[in-house]
Formats: sequence, C-alpha cells, structure tokens
Amino acid sequence: MKGSIIMSALSAIKSIWKVINFIREIFLNLIFLIIVILIFSCIALVKEAQKQEIVPQYGSLVLDIEGVIVDNTLYSDEIYALQNKIYGKKVNISRENSLFELTQKIAQATIDPNITSIILKLDHFVGADMSSLQYIGKYLTKFSEANKPIYAYGSNFNQSQYYLASYADKIYLTPLGSVNVYGLAANNLYYKTLLDNLKINTHVFRVGTYKSAIEPFIRDDMSEEAKSNTTRWLTLMWNNYLDDISTQRKKASIQLVPPPHTMLADLKTVNGNMAQYAISNGLVDVIASNYQFESELTHQHQISIYDYQLKSKDKNLDSANKDNKPVIAVVFVNGTITDGENSSNVAGSQDIVEQLRKIRKNLNKHNIQAIVLRVNSPGGSVDASEAIRSELEALRGYQIPIVISMGGMAASGGYWISTASDYIVASPNTITGSIGIFGIIPTFEGSLSHIGVYSDGVTTSPLADNTSTKNLPFEMNELIQMNIDNGYQTFISLVAKARNMTTEQVDNIGQGQVWLGTEASKIGLVDKLGDFDDAIETAATLAHLTDYKIDWQKPKGNWFNAFYSDMIAMLPKSTAEIFFEQLPEAKQLQQHVSLWNKFQDPQNRYIYCLNCADIR
Repeated sequence: MKGSIIMSALSAIKSIWKVINFIREIFLNLIFLIIVILIFSCIALVKEAQKQEIVPQYGSLVLDIEGVIVDNTLYSDEIYALQNKIYGKKVNISRENSLFELTQKIAQATIDPNITSIILKLDHFVGADMSSLQYIGKYLTKFSEANKPIYAYGSNFNQSQYYLASYADKIYLTPLGSVNVYGLAANNLYYKTLLDNLKINTHVFRVGTYKSAIEPFIRDDMSEEAKSNTTRWLTLMWNNYLDDISTQRKKASIQLVPPPHTMLADLKTVNGNMAQYAISNGLVDVIASNYQFESELTHQHQISIYDYQLKSKDKNLDSANKDNKPVIAVVFVNGTITDGENSSNVAGSQDIVEQLRKIRKNLNKHNIQAIVLRVNSPGGSVDASEAIRSELEALRGYQIPIVISMGGMAASGGYWISTASDYIVASPNTITGSIGIFGIIPTFEGSLSHIGVYSDGVTTSPLADNTSTKNLPFEMNELIQMNIDNGYQTFISLVAKARNMTTEQVDNIGQGQVWLGTEASKIGLVDKLGDFDDAIETAATLAHLTDYKIDWQKPKGNWFNAFYSDMIAMLPKSTAEIFFEQLPEAKQLQQHVSLWNKFQDPQNRYIYCLNCADIR
C-alpha cells in the first residue's frame, strides 16, 4: 500500500515537473523570440537611418553643433540618426562630435564652390577644451581668408561658444541675450569629512609636493601648493583666451572683458541690459531677433554640418591603399588610461596596445612610415600606461618615427606614454606635466564595526593580511610606499632619458606640478608648440615623406559591446542622467565615484591628474 502511494506521489511530481519544464521552455523561447525580433528590428532601423536623405549640398554651412567636441567619438553619426528616427529629432547636449571630422568638413567647405558662407549657431554647443577650440578657429580663419563670410548668432554665448563666434565677420545676439565671458575656474569636490562620517579609512601613498590628485579624498579644501600651481597655469590659459578673442574682434581685451567693477558700472549705465552692454563693449555687432536674422539670410539655402557630406572618407588600408602610398598611422589615447577596452572617456590599454601591435606586424604590408599618437588624457594606471609605452618602444626599434600630438591634456600617465617618442608637439593650452605618482586604498573596518560587523582570523605573515575589512598592516604600508617611491624614480628616469635631462632637473619640474604647453616648451617637456597638423607634418619630415595617406586607427570593435552601447545611447534619459548633465557639480561627483571603479592597478599605483580636469 505504501509503495503504491509513493509511486503515485512520484508520478504526480514527475507530471508537475513536466508541466513546469514545458512552461519554462515556452517562457525562454518567447524571450529568445523577442530578442531576435528586437535585433532584426534594430538592424532594419539602422539600415533605414543609413539611407542618406538627399540634402542639397550648397548654400550656407550651418555649424549647429550639439553637445561636446572630442578627439575620438564613441558613437557613430548613424546611431544619432537612428535616435532621431525612433524618438524624433531632439537636441542632444550629450552628443560627442569628432574634432577632426568637423575640421575636415570646414576644410572641404573652404574649397567647395557650392558653399558660400558659414553660420555659427552654437546655442546647443556645450563646449570643448581650449586646444580644440583653437584648432577649429584655425580652420575658420582659412575659410574667412578664402573670402567667404562667417556669421554667428546666439542667445546666450558661453565662453566656448563665444570663442568660436569671435571668428565671425558679424556676431548677432538676441534682444534678451547675453555674452557670458567672465573668466576660468578650476573647482573640485572634497570628501574627507564625508569619508570620516562614513568611517572609511583612506590610506594614501604619494610622491610629489604638488601631487593633488588625491586631495579630494584626504582634505576638505585645496591645499596652498595646489592653489598656487593651478592659479599659475589657469591664469596663463585665460590670458591666451583673451588674446585670441581680442585678435579676432580687433579690440582690446580690457574693453571686451573689463575687470568686474568696471563691467558692473558699465552694465548699470544700460539698466542691466546684457544685450545692450554686449554691443556697447564690442562683444557683438548686431542685436536681432531670430526672425530678423533669418530674414537677412533667407536668400541662401542652409545646410547643417550634420548633413554636409565629406566627399571622401578614409577607408580600411587593405582597400584604400592599393597604390601602396606611404602611410602615417594615427592612434588615439583619449580619456583615463586603464586596462581593458576603450569606452567613453576611457583609453583602454588592451585596445591601444592591440592597435600598435597590428601596426608593428603590418609595417611593410601597409607601407606605414610614421605614427602620430594623439594624446588627450589625464593619466590613470601605471601598469596600463606602461603597457602602451613599452609597445611604442618596440615600434621605435623598427626605426619608425613616433610623434606625440598633445590635445587639451596630456598629464601624468598621458606624459608617461609620451616619453616613448621621437618628438612631442603640444598646443599652447595643453595641460601637461603632473609628473608624480600616488596610491590610494580604502578600508572599511570602521564602517563595519559601527554596524556591529568585525573581521578576524590568522595569517602566516602580516603582508598576507591585506583585506578591505581590516586596517592595513604597518608592513604593508611600508611596502606600498616604497613601491610608490620606486615608481616615481622610474617616472623621472623615463622623462630624463627622453628629454636629455638629469633626474634632478626632472624632479625640480616634477613633484606633480602641472604646466601649460607654453611653459612646458620653455622647460623642455615638449619640443614644439603647434596643433595636430603640425604633428603630422613633423612625422612626415622625420620619415622623409612628401606624399602620403593618413590612416585613422579604430579599435577592433566588440560587436556585442557596440550593440549594447548603441542601444543605451538611444534610450530615453533617466532623471539621474538629466541631473548629471545639467548640474556640473553632480557630474563631477559621478566622475569621482567612477574613479574608484577605474582604479584597479594591481600594485595600486596611479599617475593621474584629477584637479586639472575640471575647468569652466
């Protein structure tokens, strides 16, 4: 009897399990089917977005830039076009625009007889670093020198917008508009009290009197040494800004941007009317509504910079270099240097090293005669930086000239990798130097004990008892600090060898001090002041080239990561994302928190310039 009951029970369980398994399979198949449908739908949408609408390629080229300008973009124009297909055309202030594609379009428009003028509509342009602004200004100057007019129109010019607008023959401002050119500021958030309140023990190891990258975690304010260093180069950058807009506007900088007390007095005479103040001081030429501006220029067709097509884009070398013309390869190091793959504002050493190795293995096949490394980075991990530097050294063994083109920033780890080069070209406003090293390890024994959690155990050595739940043993503190000291000596030795200096000379200009390009040129950290074009010309000269192609290196993409990133880019923004976009301090907080995730050097050694990254 019992046996039959057990058999019946087992039979019932088996039947239930079959039903559950059947439901599970249906559920999983439905999910799989939905994913397949989504993938094919997205592919269809991408293909639809890639179908270029026939937009007349003539008239006035409108630089209606949205978002920021960077050296190397994460998302393609097709992805942004796909966003517009799905959600309708919206202003995207987080859009990344390629500096070099933008200048290539301006250069093409300069010699294009169908483009008669440029209109700068920059209300949705968030900004760019000073080096990038100067580079764009160079191409706007060439356009103007081709006897083609440039007009600028805006409602509230920020400093990046006004810098570009200063290259216009005529600047228009709305009746209730303003020109917000007041000065530069470099601010940071500090967390010492917060960390103390959370009872997080922050262990800091550093070399360098001026090495301020870790100050946000150990202080509640900026140290006097950091203030002195930052004030020096920030003032120099601001003076460069004033000199440039003064030259373009053909007016004294003191008139365009007077001292605050003078500005307030002048503003008072026009009853606080910012637009009237702007025209009185020569910042703008015409006060006009959007209707009046459009009426003045309606005789010409207007084409957006996003619709204006480059007539020839560089393709893969295997298909584009059939004539075996000499090649200068351009590799980007853009963002915080870490292990792994490239992503938004992250220079992944894995991807960059792979590009350099591919170049090294295909020197003869692709007829690569020189390399330009475009560096725009505040640094990062010592191990990741060294991986890139050592691969550059391997390339130099093949007698291939390597030229560094420094963008807005090439500091700490950005300078570490630059030592493996034959020549360094920096912009006058490049933020560089920051030759120093630090380590930072948080432990949470205080936080845990506060809530009644403790960690205890046994170990065969104090050095083995290294855990985030306990205070660092004295011996481990000693070991890490000696390792940091050694890392600094390695850093200054690399610089000394590359720049033909003594280690004592490098130490004097090191210690974590930050220098602007003009200063770095005088103290021997860079060879020449110039821009990316100058770096290309230098590479061609060193390689004895007169006719060559430029190969813009792209990392080998992970299709899943690319697909995932693209889908994320197309999703509507969350409240948090909107908050971070609109509030710079919140965005800075997000960046600082993300550093804890990026700081994963095996030996906890970092060459990073945090304070010099936030300038407004």
